[in-house]
Amino acid sequence: MSDASGGTAIKALVFLLAVIAYGLIVSAFPFDYHDADSSCYSRISMELAKEPMAAWCAPQWYGHGGNQGLFRDHFPGIFWLPALLVRAGVKDSRAALVANFIYILLGLWFLYKLASLYGDAGLRSHDGRPFGACDSALRSHESRPFGACDSALGWAAVFGFVLTPIFLQYLIRANHEPPLNLAVTAALYALARRPRAFRHKALFVAALVFAVFIKGFSAALLSILAVLFWLILSRDRRTFALIAVAHLIMLAAVALFEVWYRGVAHTSFLAAYAAFQGGRTVSLQISPLRKLYNVVWYAARVLWFSAPWVYFALYGLAKYGRRTLALAKDRLLHALLGGGLAVMAFIALSDRKADRYIFPAYMLFALAGVYALGKMKPGFLAFFRRREARWPYVLAAALVLFAFLSIYADNHFYAFIRFWPK
Repeated sequence: MSDASGGTAIKALVFLLAVIAYGLIVSAFPFDYHDADSSCYSRISMELAKEPMAAWCAPQWYGHGGNQGLFRDHFPGIFWLPALLVRAGVKDSRAALVANFIYILLGLWFLYKLASLYGDAGLRSHDGRPFGACDSALRSHESRPFGACDSALGWAAVFGFVLTPIFLQYLIRANHEPPLNLAVTAALYALARRPRAFRHKALFVAALVFAVFIKGFSAALLSILAVLFWLILSRDRRTFALIAVAHLIMLAAVALFEVWYRGVAHTSFLAAYAAFQGGRTVSLQISPLRKLYNVVWYAARVLWFSAPWVYFALYGLAKYGRRTLALAKDRLLHALLGGGLAVMAFIALSDRKADRYIFPAYMLFALAGVYALGKMKPGFLAFFRRREARWPYVLAAALVLFAFLSIYADNHFYAFIRFWPK
C-alpha cells in the first residue's frame, strides 16, 4: 500500500470512529427532538425499517402526529439510510441522527475537495484563472491522491463552515438539510473538475438524483447552482452537455420511482406530491413588497448563520474590490456569492419562511468569506498549511465534542435561539 493510500485509509478510520462515537453519545445521553421535522423523519424511519425493502418507496405516517395513511409530503429518500442503520443495529430512535452525521461528514469531505481545487497558487497569482493549484491536474485529468492539491483552502473552508451558527445548530438534527448540502457540494466538486472522467460525470448525476429523492422540488436549487457555476467558471460544451443529460437521467429515475410506487401503493406519488408541494415551493402571486420582505428576512439569516465569514467577503469587496486584489473581478467569488444570492432569490419567491430553506446558501457565503480572507491575509492559509497532517484528527474530535455540547444546548436553549421568526 502506498503512503498516500495508507494515509487515506487512516483518515477514513478516524472518521468511522467519529461516527461510532457520535452514535454512542446520542444514544447514551437523554435527548428529545425539538423540531417537528426531525421527530417525524426519525419516527417514520424507525417504522419503515420493519417493512420489506420492496415497499420502502411508500412509507406510511404510522400515526405520527395523529396522521395516518401514505406519507407523500416528500420523496422517501430521507428515510432509507436511517432505516438501513436500524436494521444494522443502530438504536432505532437515534438512527436518523447518525444518518445525518454521515451526510455531514461526506458533505464536509466534498467541501474540502471543492475548495482545495482553488488552492494557494491560484490565490497568489491573481491572474483570474478559475482553477488554482490544481489547474494542470484538471487539464491532464490526472488521478491524484487525497490531499495532493494544495489543501490549505480546503481545510480552511471545512473549519470555516463548521464554526458557523447554522452548522452547530443543525449538528443534532434529523432533517433534509445535511443530505441536500452533501448533494450540492458533491455536484459542484464534480463540475469544478471539468468532468471528462467517467467518475466525475457519474458523481454529478448521482448528486442530482440524490437531491431529488431527498428534497424533491427543492433540488431545483442544485440545478440553478450548476448552471450558474457553468456560466461563471466553465462555459465549455462538455460540462453543459453533462448538466443537460444528468437532468434527463434524473427525470427517468423519477419516472421509474413512480412505476415502483404505483406497483406498491396502487396510486400516484407524483400527483399527490405536486398537489401538496407545487404551489408552496414557488408562489405565482406577484407581490413585490412581500417578495422584497422575504429577501430581507433571508438576508438577515445569512448575516447571522454564515457569521463571521460572510463579513470577510463583504469587507474584502468594500476594501479590495477594484484595486490590489481586485476581488470584484474574481470569478470564484462571483460564483460563490452569486450562488448564495440565487438560492435566496429562488426561495424568496415562496411565502414560506424557515432558516433551513436556504441552507446551501450559508455554506456558499461562508466559503466566500474564507476565500476572501485567504486572499487578504495569506497567513490565514499558512496556519492551515503548517498543521495539515493534524486537521483530520482535530476535525473528528471537534465534531464529536460539538455534538455532545449540542445535546445540552438543544435540551436547554432550543427555544431561545430563534429571532425574527416570520
